[in-house]
Amino acid sequence: MSAGASSLFSPRVLVIWVAVAALLFVAMILFMMFGSPERPTGPSSFSNSAIGYAGLADVMHRLGAPVVKSRGGSLAKLDRHGVLVVAEPMHSISSQQLRSLLTASRVLLVLPKWIGQPSEKVPGWIDDASLAPDDNPRSIARVAAPGAEIVRLDSAPAWTTNEIGRAPEISDKPQLIKSNRLRPILGSSDGMLIGEINNNQHRLWILADPDVLQNHGLTKNAALAAALINKLREADGNVVFDETIHGFTEQPASPFHVLFEWPLVLATIQGLIAIALLLWATMGRFGLPLTAPIALPSGKARLIENTAKLFALARYQPVIVRRYVYAMIRDAGRTLHAPAGLTDSALIAWLQRTGQARDVGVDCAAILAAAGELGDSSQSSYASMSALARDIFRWKQEIVDGGARDSRPDRGHSRRGAQGPGRSG
Repeated sequence: MSAGASSLFSPRVLVIWVAVAALLFVAMILFMMFGSPERPTGPSSFSNSAIGYAGLADVMHRLGAPVVKSRGGSLAKLDRHGVLVVAEPMHSISSQQLRSLLTASRVLLVLPKWIGQPSEKVPGWIDDASLAPDDNPRSIARVAAPGAEIVRLDSAPAWTTNEIGRAPEISDKPQLIKSNRLRPILGSSDGMLIGEINNNQHRLWILADPDVLQNHGLTKNAALAAALINKLREADGNVVFDETIHGFTEQPASPFHVLFEWPLVLATIQGLIAIALLLWATMGRFGLPLTAPIALPSGKARLIENTAKLFALARYQPVIVRRYVYAMIRDAGRTLHAPAGLTDSALIAWLQRTGQARDVGVDCAAILAAAGELGDSSQSSYASMSALARDIFRWKQEIVDGGARDSRPDRGHSRRGAQGPGRSG
């Protein structure tokens, strides 16, 4: 593109496009570093609120246990010696879905207790929490232990059974469970904090009060929480938090679908902008590519044209015209059966006499003289050379036809050409 050619995009448009792309890129990096703007506040392992379980997941991870926050297929992700944590299923979860999770070899089922109110000022926190209706934990407990009852006390009881080895600290409305189907792991005369259903290949623990595992209770019960999990799992088994019970779903397997999720949608927007700019810059060049011109075209006409260009480049036109004049004179002599062995001057004299006899108005001697001058001049014009070639061609036609062309309208022009052939004006 030449220096004077106008740019495809104006400077203002380029500045706007670059600014938008830069802002989108920075926003994508920030959101990828600091996480999604959606911060759950419920009782899940993704929640940092007071009633969440992110603290428990972090504690177990720091203690060396493999931790999995499962959005789907939790049973398949569970190790042979691992434990599946089903913490406070939503009340809307079906009994069939909950029973399928409880079929794992080792399960910790945590009953719900609190309902949190999300904070309007601090994302991911709660402003307040209220006790859930008794029916919420009761309905969940009865899926595993039919007939179970929920007991809420005003203060912590005296623990008479404790296989964990750590005493829990629950200061606000301790919640216990009663059931003849459960064996107490940690309990009192008022009920069990942890009850067990133990078959040959199935071990289920039910934690009645979630306070000992939730974020707000870990400051006092971290040792108890870690001992509880480690007591239930074996060896190096993993800890799988099932999050389908809180409405979380598996990330889409399709990369195309991921491109339209936050924050990768920002990168998708940048790609679309780049495609738009590419189309804008190239839309005028769509279609089949133009065929490149042939370097040396074939055919007689092309050969003659290329030869003429070479002669023009070498400034040989005067020489070619002069040879053309001599060639026409000799050809006319052969056609008219001029005597053999004549010199050039004798041939021209003979042709002059023949021309006079045939009433030819063009003098070949004058044309030959003009051709001689043309050959010696390097400043000859194309017009004079063309006129000289036409005159010698007309002379040959008239002398060969024997004056048959005398009646043509341009004969007078030919006669004038005899006095000054090849000269303009």
